[in-house]
Formats: sequence, C-alpha cells, structure tokens
Amino acid sequence: MQMSFISKTVSCVSLCLCVGNLLCAQMTPNAPIKNFKLPRLADNGYTQWVLQGSKGKYESAEQVRIEDMGLRVYTGDERMALEMSMDSPEAIVRVRENKAYSESTIEIVGANFKISGVGWTWDGQTKEIEVLFDTVVQFTQTLSDSLGVEAAPSSEFAPKTVIHSQRLKLTTTETEYQFEFKNNVHVVSGDMDMKGDLLIALVDAPEGRKEGRPKVEASKLDAVRKIIARDNVVIEQQGRIVRAGDAEFFPREKRVNLSGTPQIEAPGVYLSGATIRSQEGRFVVSGDEGAGRAQMILTETGGLGIQGGSALAEETIVLADSITMLELEKENQFLFAGSVEVMSGAVQMHAKKMTIYADKSSDEAAIKDPSALVTDAAEDAKIKVGDVRQMVAEGGVQIEQDGQIATSERVTFYPAEERAVLEGSPRVTNGEAIVTGVKMELQPSLAIIRGSDAQPVNVVLPEMPDLGYDAFTGVATANSPKPLEPKQKAVPSETMVSSQLLRMLEEPTRTVFRFTDNVEIAATNLEATCELLDIVAIEKKTAVATNGDLKGRLEVQRIEAVDQVEVKQDGRVATANKAFILPEEGKVILEGNAVVNDAKGRVSGHRMILLQGQRRAIVEGGGPEGERARITLPALPKGKF
Repeated sequence: MQMSFISKTVSCVSLCLCVGNLLCAQMTPNAPIKNFKLPRLADNGYTQWVLQGSKGKYESAEQVRIEDMGLRVYTGDERMALEMSMDSPEAIVRVRENKAYSESTIEIVGANFKISGVGWTWDGQTKEIEVLFDTVVQFTQTLSDSLGVEAAPSSEFAPKTVIHSQRLKLTTTETEYQFEFKNNVHVVSGDMDMKGDLLIALVDAPEGRKEGRPKVEASKLDAVRKIIARDNVVIEQQGRIVRAGDAEFFPREKRVNLSGTPQIEAPGVYLSGATIRSQEGRFVVSGDEGAGRAQMILTETGGLGIQGGSALAEETIVLADSITMLELEKENQFLFAGSVEVMSGAVQMHAKKMTIYADKSSDEAAIKDPSALVTDAAEDAKIKVGDVRQMVAEGGVQIEQDGQIATSERVTFYPAEERAVLEGSPRVTNGEAIVTGVKMELQPSLAIIRGSDAQPVNVVLPEMPDLGYDAFTGVATANSPKPLEPKQKAVPSETMVSSQLLRMLEEPTRTVFRFTDNVEIAATNLEATCELLDIVAIEKKTAVATNGDLKGRLEVQRIEAVDQVEVKQDGRVATANKAFILPEEGKVILEGNAVVNDAKGRVSGHRMILLQGQRRAIVEGGGPEGERARITLPALPKGKF
C-alpha cells in the first residue's frame, strides 16, 4: 500500500525511532555502528525507505546520535522511484519522547519542493518539523502571473518560487503540507519579489492529485494550493509596488486577493481601496464604508478640462465604487463603476461610469526576457499606466470648471490632443450663457458645438436693452439730423441664438460666440437672421459669492452679423451685408446695401445707424458703388391736393 508523500516523511522519522531502538539493542557506548544502511520493505516486498548513516552512537537508553543521516523514501512499488530525501550531518533521536533534533544543517527534497536551513526539530506527536535558522524553500511553480501578465522566463531557468525566512514550521497530514514561514519572509517568484512578516503555504500531498483534480502538464506542477502572506506585505513586480495587510495567492487559478488597505503604485498611477483582487492581469479595486471608496491617482494625464489640459493639476484623482484595471498585450484599460468622481485641478467631474485606455510603449510590449530588465530600454518599458490615449465618461456626466458647467450622456477625452467630445444632449453653462447642441468638441480656449436640421445649436444669452426705433416718424440724413418722437420701450427678454455650428473662443478678457450656417437671433424687440454671427460677451463682477469671490455676470458687448443679414423689429425689416448691434451704446449699424422697409416707407443707403436712445436714424451714402441715401415714402392719399 503506497503512502502519501508527507505521511511517508513522518512515518520514516517515526521508523527512525524504531531503528533507534534496534540500534540501542546492538550498540554500547564503546562500540558504535559505522556506515550502516537499514531498509524498510512494504508488504509487497518493495522498498519503502532506506535509513543510512556514517555512524550510529548510543549515548543513553533514551538517546541515539546518528552522523551523516540520510533518509531515502521510495514509491514502494515496481517503479522503485525516489520520492523524497532528507539529509543532515548530525541527528539526535530521543527514543521515548518520539522526537529528533539537530543544530546542523538539513536538506529535504520532495517531488516539487526543496527545503534547506540550519538547525531543526521533529516532533512525532504533532507531526511537525521546524527549521530554526536561514530557511530556504523552493517550489517548482510560479506565483508571478497572479499579479499580472508574466514576462516569459529565461530558457535557462525553470519556473520556480523561492521563499527565504528565519524560521519554518512544516506540519504534515495525509493530504496536505502546511509551511509556516516567520520573520523576514522574502519570496522570489519569476519576476515577482515579495516581503512580509508571516507567510503560510498550503501544499497538496501527491495523493491529492489522484481523483477529482484536472490533469496538468508536467512542467506546470500545481501542488501549491494556496499561499497566505500577512503583516506589512510589499510586492514588487514589473515596475509596480503593491502594499497590503494581507495577500492570498491561489496559484492554480492564477489569482490573488489583497486586503488590509491595499494599494498599487506604478509609474503614472496609484490605486487603493478596501480590497484588491487580481487574476492574470485583471485587477479589481473595491471600496467599502470603513476603508472609503476605491481611488486612483493619475499623473500627467492632460486634457481633462472643459477647455483642455491647461487647467489641469499634475494629479488627477478618481473615486468610484470599484475600479477594474486590465493589462492587455498592447494597452492598459481602467474601468470605473458606481458614482464616479474626478478631481483634477480646477476640474470636477461626476459620471455613472468611466473607462481609461492607455497605450503601452512598443518596447514595453516587446520585453520577454526578465534578464533584459538591466538595460535602459527595458527600464523604460516596465509595465505602467502608459500614455493615456482616451478617457470615456458615461451616464449623467457633469463637468465643472471655473464657473462653467458641462453636462452630457457621454464625454470622450483625448489627452494627447487636449480635446474632449460631448455627445448625448450636451449642454454648457457659462455664467448666464447656456449652450446646447447635438455634439460639442472642447479644446484649449475653443469649443465647437454642432447641431442638425432637427436640433440646431441653441445659445441663451443675457437680455439686451430695447433697440427699437421709428425710422419714418422723422428720418434725418448725416448733414441734417432730426430727433424722433419718443416711443414706449419693450419688456427686456433673453437673447437666444441658433445655428448649425458654433465656435466659442475663450480670450483673456472676453468670450466670442461665433455662429455659422442658418443663424437666427431673437432678443428684446429684435429678430435677425444671417449666415455668420459673432457675439462678444464680457464677464462683469457684480456680487460677492459665499466663498468671498465676486460672482461673474456675462454681458453682451457687441453683436456682428455678416452675409444675408435680415433684422426684424417693430413690424419693419432691415437688410444689409453686415450689421453691428451695440447694446451698451443703443445702436444698430447696417452696412452694405442697407435697406429698411415698413408700412411707412423705405430707407436705403450704404450705411445706416439706428439710435435707440435718441430715437433717430442716420442714413449715409457712399460705399464702393457710390450709393446715395434714399427715402421712399408711401403714396399720398387721392384727393388731398
């Protein structure tokens, strides 16, 4: 009957005690046995184990000293394969206590692990072996692909995990080995380096592979079932540093769970949360009420502002219920879910979810050999956030920056281009100005808003004064002005503009709204259409906000209309090549084939100035064709003269 690997180890040491009894019966203090070799046969006649030593010395009825102890454990069948060996220069066997110990070195070699150290004890009652100093354990499998896409190992070395510690306790059962490492634990596995104060490895005995287990390749031994690292865990791998209170590795699933305020630091990124789960390059960071929300800090992202990257700080902080990081062959992806909050300098953003796409460098994707990491090129190619190519925020997106508020269902940022695109009912509020459209593209100091036939660009601006006039109650030429009769002013209303395309230009002292294609404007007592319209607005500080700053009030300073201009006001229609509306001065200036028609007559000329405050109009001739100022009055009634 074949015994389990560890059970054989324990049984062999137990049998050493039996052998000790046999040796005691043959030894005297003055006559030790030299170069002995004692085999143990199974019931089937095959060798189970062989105990050997250069010298066996009787010291008392309770104690035997064995020099150059060697124990070889075999399969116990026709294969006669060596399963495990245990060697120590010296061993003291306490026969009645069922114990053995030594201050010498020890080496234990199993099917998929190797143990070495200095000083050891064995307790047959508890089935425990302790290695007291300078412990080194080597497993023939790797843990590094649990925390990322593992770099291909050098062909010179087989996959392995090496664990160093000051002390090791190995507890054995028929189905499991439990390795407990204490004090200055250091793990090297592939390209992963891990340190901590305590580490426990659970390893299956060979019989654990027989039934109910998937087949594995010979080169991918999976005896290590679980590794638990605790207390001040620090992991370094491919340019990233992982810190946690506890880390649980599941090598078969290539999975690791981090808890105890875990955090990941890499060039350009910092991740933290209540827990972090990783499996083959997929990281999931989750928050909770106690530890707070999942957090990611990006550096040098660029282009996250409403008007581009100029408003960004060096750090962009993102909070979410969960953050998922995917390390793919050519890019890294970061998925944020659950009430996402972004803070970057003067910019704040809220969304239901967000995704960041970051390109890896070509060198980073090409690195395969860990030994190449000593080169400068490979140093630059360590896995990191990479160049942020695109950021996509979705679901009730709201961005605030310097008093401006942008909302939409989807916002796509292109940091390298310092550009953002808003889609899905986009809306920008700047002071009293409200801009809506089908699609918005925001760049440094420039916003491009597009509309459609069914949904044109709409802009709501502050109210303007009544610019009404009555040109034909009394009309004056430039040489003989004549005041017009007073007229009741209209009630002020908001200024509303629509078009197919709008460009907003942010300048140091003003904002220019440039409308093109089917422009329509409606203001106090005034309607107008044209093909190109510029509205120049300035911000005036008028009140004190709660934080002590002055509130800004946007005022329309100047309106310039070009190409097929038509202005409707108080039942009359004015047309011209250009029109200038100056609300603060109370003027409407028409230039280039300026014509005003109403029921009272027609006025035309090259230039026409309509003065709201003085209730008069000035008509000028001139222009490229030398046009004269003309007034055409209605025909007189018949029978009057």
